[in-house]
Amino acid sequence: MKNTIKGPINIYYCGKEKCAPGHYFGPAVRPHYLMHFILSGKGIYQVGDKVYEVKKGGAFLILPNEITYYEADKSEPWEYAWAAFDGEESEEMLQIAGISKLNLVCNILKLDECSNYLEKMIERFQNPGCHNYELIGLFYLVFSTIARTETRIKKVPELGYLDKAVSYIRQNYSYDINVSDIARYVGIDRTYLFKIFKKYKNTSVKKYLIEYRILAAKDMIGNTKYNMTEIALSCGFYDLPSFCRSFKQLRGITPTEYRNRTNKSVQ
Repeated sequence: MKNTIKGPINIYYCGKEKCAPGHYFGPAVRPHYLMHFILSGKGIYQVGDKVYEVKKGGAFLILPNEITYYEADKSEPWEYAWAAFDGEESEEMLQIAGISKLNLVCNILKLDECSNYLEKMIERFQNPGCHNYELIGLFYLVFSTIARTETRIKKVPELGYLDKAVSYIRQNYSYDINVSDIARYVGIDRTYLFKIFKKYKNTSVKKYLIEYRILAAKDMIGNTKYNMTEIALSCGFYDLPSFCRSFKQLRGITPTEYRNRTNKSVQ
């Protein structure tokens, strides 16, 4: 496995296969999320009593510890790439892509781009010197090619505002931004934005921003040797005491205690 430290996204393995006619796997379970991206051909994916027909330009998700079965078509067997992953951002990424337990398949909007990113990801994964950040970056690019549920967005404009706000937070959390800045970027009133976050995230915009900053800080604590002040300022906190206070409030331990525990777990 490439990753030994839990983070926002953890990539465990990835690969590619051109299947023989009728090639199947299962029924079996997987310990992580496992996404298959169909590059050509077709086949079936079965979860319980539900059977999905998936073809070129589609993708299907295997949930952790769920019994599944999938089989390549006998006349047009599929070729697919796959990636196994988990992490604190997994569910949110899947939700934005329109994937849920009720609908485990989705469309790839830009198949050529997706295939290109997957090829690079697989190539880099096989390189012992590859850094996890590079894999995670390519994985984000893979997900950027997946079609969102456009009908859902059109029927519920709030989801478009939510996606825009979340994207802004992820790209700018390290800067001195606040709720008013986010609302201004999205183009709606901050009170309306607060209601959207409470409805779909069950939290406030301010708390979501702090939690995301803490999530980024956790990754830096576990994967770098920066001191706590450097990490605090890099993740958008104005000083070390405010960072430590927020970290302990959300995680129950101080940043230093978290680093000590993380270091012990990988020794």
